[in-house]
Amino acid sequence: MKELKYPHLFEPLRINSVMATNRIMTSPMGVPKATIISTTNYGGVSIYDRSYGGAGVMTINYQALSTASGYPKPFEKYARDASREVLTVLTQAGSLSNIQLFFFPPMAADGISRMPSDTLDIRGNQAKALTREEIRAAQQRLVDNALECKNFGFDMIMLHFAHDSQTSLFLSPVWNQRTDEYGGSLENRCRITVEAARMVREAVGPDYPVMMRISRNLWVPETYSEDDMVYLIKQLEPYIDLVNVSYSMDCYGGTIDKYEANVHMSTISFEPHLYNLDFCARLKKEVKMLVVPIGAVLTPDEAEKAIADGKCDAVMLGRAMVADPLWPRKALEGRDQDIVPCLRCGHCYHIATEHNNVQCSVNPRFRRENRVPMKLEKTGNPLKVVIIGGGPAGCKAALTASERGHKVILLEKENCLGGQINVSDFDESKQDLRRYRDYLRYQVAKDKNIEVRFNVRADRKYVEELNPDALIIAIGARPITPAYPGVENSTTAYDIYPHLDEIKGKVIVIGGGTIGCEIALELSERGHQVHQLVRSGQLAKTGNWLYRLALGQHMRASKNLTTELRTTVKEIRKDGVVYENEQGKEVFLPADTVITAVGMQANKEEAFDFYGITPRTYMIGDCKAVNKVIEATSDGYFIAANL
Repeated sequence: MKELKYPHLFEPLRINSVMATNRIMTSPMGVPKATIISTTNYGGVSIYDRSYGGAGVMTINYQALSTASGYPKPFEKYARDASREVLTVLTQAGSLSNIQLFFFPPMAADGISRMPSDTLDIRGNQAKALTREEIRAAQQRLVDNALECKNFGFDMIMLHFAHDSQTSLFLSPVWNQRTDEYGGSLENRCRITVEAARMVREAVGPDYPVMMRISRNLWVPETYSEDDMVYLIKQLEPYIDLVNVSYSMDCYGGTIDKYEANVHMSTISFEPHLYNLDFCARLKKEVKMLVVPIGAVLTPDEAEKAIADGKCDAVMLGRAMVADPLWPRKALEGRDQDIVPCLRCGHCYHIATEHNNVQCSVNPRFRRENRVPMKLEKTGNPLKVVIIGGGPAGCKAALTASERGHKVILLEKENCLGGQINVSDFDESKQDLRRYRDYLRYQVAKDKNIEVRFNVRADRKYVEELNPDALIIAIGARPITPAYPGVENSTTAYDIYPHLDEIKGKVIVIGGGTIGCEIALELSERGHQVHQLVRSGQLAKTGNWLYRLALGQHMRASKNLTTELRTTVKEIRKDGVVYENEQGKEVFLPADTVITAVGMQANKEEAFDFYGITPRTYMIGDCKAVNKVIEATSDGYFIAANL
């Protein structure tokens, strides 16, 4: 057998009476679609691509299975055909099938939500305390669902004891103020979950694999301690084979402080990779059950090391397999450089964008399986395609056009590809973006149908001499130079990035968009005293909601960063900035370095000059409209795929 690059990751894993071919598990995400036709379901995440990817265990939600079948109960007579097809897809490449069962109270007939106590629920509404009868009903429903799933043919089940489940609510000494056997002491606050797990185990038998998901902490003020969670896990050990470690609340309709917790469940790029691994390592020392983290497990290298170091037994992937559903297959073949990296941008999570654009920044097929094939057909009419600009839009267009069978000439004015995302070399919070930039460079470099010409400042004459059949213009955008008196005493954020190590002293950042906020945060975390002047009343308004929440948390946590909203810059001097504050008072603020980050301007006029060379001329990326990687990927793919 060929030596594996990741031997620990692809070592078989026994879970009670079943054997997984490797130690990669998929997270239950959204609505499973057993076919690749339907893409319109709310919050949908196709299982088709991921099931083909080769994970050892494929997981879906019970409620998602209900949605896929169109019936509240996915195992009743007329729902079974759809449920069977979903189960078949889950296992089509040899994966074990796993289904997550939520542990929530029964739906209240009076419309008032149920909590451990008469208190406010997680959405801030008045709630009633669960009665003993309602507690037992919730436990019994979990048992009934477990038996249904086992009898239908699922290889294993995952009990959802995490996030905003009854487990978390009862374990919280704030939400749980009961005085009966389910409240008060830690033992009592664990009782509802221990009873439920015991009932499930008795029902399914000793040989059926049962795993659970827990939140090591809820992040919100109503949380419990991690020590409390360890205690609960130890009480559950006789009934559970594997524990999946997550973090924080997961609240779809909650108050703002609960949404703030979401960015710790599905981390944004400001957080480290392997977010829950340290807690897993602790559990490995204290319990005998299998331990699996979820949360920013992004590369085969880090997954391999985590298992090899004995900090966990397997890994669970969520968004990493949205970005590249073939992640396990490519890792098995040692093709880690071909794995499309997840940016942790949050766009695939519907509450981030409030359905404005629920997509993947790097995988155009996500939620578009009906019009984006897994593999493009070769064209019967190969063209000479010239692409101007080697940023993310231009690179994606080049790769897509090459896949179709066209001959591509990619013109880049610099000596390397990447465009504006090359600033990721200088900012640690952009490590995921940097991995994507490196992925694009690698894919273009190995593609024999793409000729890259570096250090070419293409003009109309140059392109005309190439005589292209199709021309794609991806020349990006440029930083706006504001018309402030003394602006020559400042530098733009884009220009300063390569020189961050040379900055000394106090810094003023003018601008409150994503670029201004990110560079202000980066410099403050490097130890500089940073004062940010923002014209509007909102920070990073073009970023999605979860991105803004995560960014705001880090900005507020920085002791070196001061941000002022609703300011008006009057003059930039060599030694500082004169501005008018929110109260209308004129202030002089001294600084050693002044950085402007007031936005980008699309290079439209320059792009327009190339029209008329060939009828097949297209503008993509920032030169069409200043935007993000998600739009660059979409533009580049669809224009090139349809040449």
